[in-house]
Amino acid sequence: MTALPAEITAEWICTRCGSTNRRLVPAGVTRAEDVCLRCHTPHEIEADKRPVRWLARAKRK
Repeated sequence: MTALPAEITAEWICTRCGSTNRRLVPAGVTRAEDVCLRCHTPHEIEADKRPVRWLARAKRK
């Protein structure tokens, strides 16, 4: 029997600089927040149809 993962990788592309970012999120979560490692723009990320690549929207300050 295989155990379910406690976390999954959420990969997203920064809407400001185009950099690819990754964040570990708890399994089953469909929304999270993260900051681009390159330009430091905060984003809201949301699960998409593809299991790894998530949709990203820059957060308003």
